[in-house]
Amino acid sequence: MRRSLLGFAAAGLLLAGCSTIPAGAADAEGLECPPGTEGCESIQPVGPGGELEVEMGEFYFEWVDGIAVTGDVDVIAPNVGNDYHNIEFIGAADGSSFMGGTDGDAVAGSMGGETAEGNVLLFPGEWTVICNVPGHREAGMETTVTIYATEDEAQEALEELGPTGQEADMVG
Repeated sequence: MRRSLLGFAAAGLLLAGCSTIPAGAADAEGLECPPGTEGCESIQPVGPGGELEVEMGEFYFEWVDGIAVTGDVDVIAPNVGNDYHNIEFIGAADGSSFMGGTDGDAVAGSMGGETAEGNVLLFPGEWTVICNVPGHREAGMETTVTIYATEDEAQEALEELGPTGQEADMVG
C-alpha cells in the first residue's frame, strides 16, 4: 500500500511539471541538422499561424475556408444549427485561448445562429477537433485538421486539396 501511494505521489509530481510547450519553445529559432548526420531532425520555429473557418451544426463540422501553418491560428466557427455547439482542439498548446479561456480551456462555443471565435496555438500535424457537449462527439461532431510546418507545404496542400487544404472527407 505504501509503495502504491509513493508511486502515485511521484507520478503526480511528474505530471504537475508537464506543459504542452516547454518554456521559450514558442520563441525558439529553427535548427538545421549538420549535413550527413543520422538520427537528427531539423527543428522548425513557430510560424505565422493563419485563419480557419469551420461551420458547425447538428451534428457535424465542415471546413469552409483557410489554411494554417504552425503558430497562432485564428478560428471562426459559425453555428448554423439550432443547438449549442462548441469546438475544442484536443491537445492544444498551453496559452491557447477561445472566448477568454486559457491554459487548457481552448474551447469556443455558441448558440445556434451565432459565431464562436478564438485563437489556438498549434504545431504541425493532424489535430482532432470535437464538440465536447455530452453526446455530440458520439453523434458525429469529430473531425481532424492538418496544420502545416511551412508556408510552402501549406501552399502545396492548397493547390492539391482546394481552399481548405483539408482532405475531402473531413466532415464528421
